[in-house]
Amino acid sequence: MRSAHTIALLFAVALGAHACGKGSGHAEKGHDEKGHDEKGHDEKGHDEKGEKGHGDDEHGDEHGDEHGEEGLITLTPAQAASAKITLATLEKRAVSSEIVATGEIVAPDDGIARLGAKVSGRVTKLSAGVGDRVKKGQVLGVIDSPELGRAKADYVAAAAAAKVARESADREKALWERKISAERDYRLAEAEATKTRAEKEAAEVRLHTLGLSDAQLARLTADQHHGSSVTLAAPIDGVVVERPVTLGQMIDPAVTTFVIMDARKVWIQVDVYEKDLAQIAVGNKVAAEVKAWANRTFTGTIESIGAIVEARSRTIKVRVAIDNADGALKPGMFASVKLAGSTGDAREGLFVPAAAVQRDGDESIVFVPVGEHQFQLRTIEIGVRTSEWVEVVRGLAPGERVVTTGSFQLKSEARRESFGGHEH
Repeated sequence: MRSAHTIALLFAVALGAHACGKGSGHAEKGHDEKGHDEKGHDEKGHDEKGEKGHGDDEHGDEHGDEHGEEGLITLTPAQAASAKITLATLEKRAVSSEIVATGEIVAPDDGIARLGAKVSGRVTKLSAGVGDRVKKGQVLGVIDSPELGRAKADYVAAAAAAKVARESADREKALWERKISAERDYRLAEAEATKTRAEKEAAEVRLHTLGLSDAQLARLTADQHHGSSVTLAAPIDGVVVERPVTLGQMIDPAVTTFVIMDARKVWIQVDVYEKDLAQIAVGNKVAAEVKAWANRTFTGTIESIGAIVEARSRTIKVRVAIDNADGALKPGMFASVKLAGSTGDAREGLFVPAAAVQRDGDESIVFVPVGEHQFQLRTIEIGVRTSEWVEVVRGLAPGERVVTTGSFQLKSEARRESFGGHEH
């Protein structure tokens, strides 16, 4: 019985040792595989990272080379000679900026005429329309007015009555002086003559008010037909800009029939800031530009300076007169105005000659020499601009040189290369 127990115990110990050995071997194997995998992974990761990093360096170098060559224009000796390139150095200058303001183009007060009828009536004829150029005195329309017919008839009757009363008074005076008639009859006749003369004058004034001249009144007689037509004549030379009436329309003196504008001379109402008021004066020259005519400058003079400052904007209305014989400037346009002779706030900045700066769309560009017949295109930010100098706010360093004469040719070459592409 003891032998059987001993055998069972030995067998259990043997099984346990075998299981322990197997488990330990598996763990070591798992550890080795894991360690090997991690090491392999690290090495692989290191290799991938190294390869990737090396690739990035090559891309960065390539990008850097492209960036360095971007905007680089190389001319042949023949092109350089043809461009006659000259250079100028970016330099500090103390300049006074011109005052630049905005304004609106308007017709002058005496350049607009509103034509209306002096009597009520019906429009029977219209001989001019919107856009037509007319001369002073030209008939633009006709109105049939019964009111005018009655006024003419009243005048003829009053004139006749005044004539008869005057003759009667003169006859009574002669009779009274000869002691043939009583003084009372003479006095009554004289009073009647005075009354009828006043009535005639009232009728004459009314016809003058309705537009008839003395010559037309002189031609009115009792034995003729008195027409009721009223003509509408242009009071000034100009262009018809409004005609708010139509044929057959009934109108009265409050209705405007034509609006005529003479735009051979226009005004620009300019808003000038209060702080700049001391630098402007009546008679100063002004240069104006409008978007419709981008390559044209209009010159004029300051005619008047407003008497009040607008509380909200702190600006003063300045009126500039500009000749406009060709009609290029239209009332309602907005203009950018440079007030010549103004100085603004004097200060120091970095400037290049205006000839060096070219426009490329909405950007300002210059060309910097970087080698023999090689030039780098630079985009710059500009500040104050005068007729000869342009301030460079950003894009160039003090002492750098830029192309002046020949910059337009370089711009054309840069554009040609941009469309044609670069060869690498």
